[in-house]
Amino acid sequence: MLAELAIANASFAIIKQTLANGRELADAGKAVGEYFGAEKTIAKAAASGKGDVLAMFQAKEQLAKQEEELKFMLNKQRLQGYADFLKFKAAYTREQKEAELAERKRKAARAKALDENLAVAMKVFGILIVIMAALFGVAVYVR
Repeated sequence: MLAELAIANASFAIIKQTLANGRELADAGKAVGEYFGAEKTIAKAAASGKGDVLAMFQAKEQLAKQEEELKFMLNKQRLQGYADFLKFKAAYTREQKEAELAERKRKAARAKALDENLAVAMKVFGILIVIMAALFGVAVYVR
């Protein structure tokens, strides 16, 4: 939990500095991705109910405070900046879910292909054993 919070804090510092320099949120792309990832990990840990409850509460409070600060900075930077950020965040989350789904589908297809190949290999091995047994029987009979 502390590692994720440290990642979130470091990423937020980069985002904050980027916005303070008058640049767009998208210019801090890697930091935004890391921040969202850490935020998602902390939310999952809090939802699971496992671990240190106080640390989870403090992490969620820290993220909420950072979210408020980000809201202020984005709205100060331009009109509807925070609303655009929320759209960006929703799109990012959707893309991440789609990527995870595609990865699961790819792994399932690979596992299915592996199972099919293993079944074919077992059948071929069985047929070879039967052929070898038949040839051995013919060799013993001919001798």
